[in-house]
Amino acid sequence: MSSQLLVLAGVIVGALASYLTTAATERARWKRTLDSRWDDRRVEAYASYAQAVKDIITISSRIYDGRGIAVNPDALSSTQEDLALLESADTKRAALWETVLLLGHAETVIAARNWHESVWRLEWWARGRITGKHESWENARSEVNRTRSLFYESARKDLQVSGGTLPDMGDFEALLRRIQGGSNS
Repeated sequence: MSSQLLVLAGVIVGALASYLTTAATERARWKRTLDSRWDDRRVEAYASYAQAVKDIITISSRIYDGRGIAVNPDALSSTQEDLALLESADTKRAALWETVLLLGHAETVIAARNWHESVWRLEWWARGRITGKHESWENARSEVNRTRSLFYESARKDLQVSGGTLPDMGDFEALLRRIQGGSNS
């Protein structure tokens, strides 16, 4: 009888160990799936938000260029219609910002806020709320590029994207000018 109890105890312990192992494996699989789903949503949130901020930068720059300060065939004027484009882009950015707040890592949220706050200065230039020398505009653009890089660095770190750091935007813009200048020669 005692040998039967030992066998029964062994079966119970084996079944319990099998159940616990299966439960732990399933829980780990569920957690990986959930983490992957949130990572996918965070990628989409960051990318959509970044595009919305870039739209504000582009429209602000085109309106600023429309004042005849820079030669830009795509320049816009500061008409109500063009300023409405800027307002629409900012409304879209604000809506996407909420998703970044909801899903973003704290460090990335801070970097995103710093980026869009620096972009507001470009918007103020476009709207004529800030005026001054072109050099001041260029300084504002440099700050936008700096805060943009910090946002992308933080987002890449949060998403565990490998591949090193992004090139400095000033280096990229200088290279782009050299390439464009070389094609005109």
